[in-house]
Amino acid sequence: MTEKLVEFSVVESLQNSQLVDFRYSSGSLELILSSGDSEEGNKVKVLFDWIYSFRLTDEGDLLKMQQEQNGEMRTGFYIVENSKYLEWFNEQNGNVHDGMVHYMLSTVDDVIDILASITPSISISS
Repeated sequence: MTEKLVEFSVVESLQNSQLVDFRYSSGSLELILSSGDSEEGNKVKVLFDWIYSFRLTDEGDLLKMQQEQNGEMRTGFYIVENSKYLEWFNEQNGNVHDGMVHYMLSTVDDVIDILASITPSISISS
């Protein structure tokens, strides 16, 4: 079954966003994005207090995924249903974690996949 993207956050500031920085420490993941084309645009911080796994991939290397989404994949924040990444992770750990969700943040240049059971916090600054 093909993965399905369900929009998670309707934050306009994530449209045409770029990953500026990220920090991972002791299970916590913080993503800093800038929106729009200007350096002076809004900064969006997405903070996961605890994650199980994450991966970052250049969007240009995800041609098969883009084809499977029929061109519907665009910049934004999604929950991935029927996730192959989550299925793989659960196979690796023997399905010991309940309530895990596959979040995907798609930017102009990068796709960040995150497996977490805690909803992230999102803050915007200018």
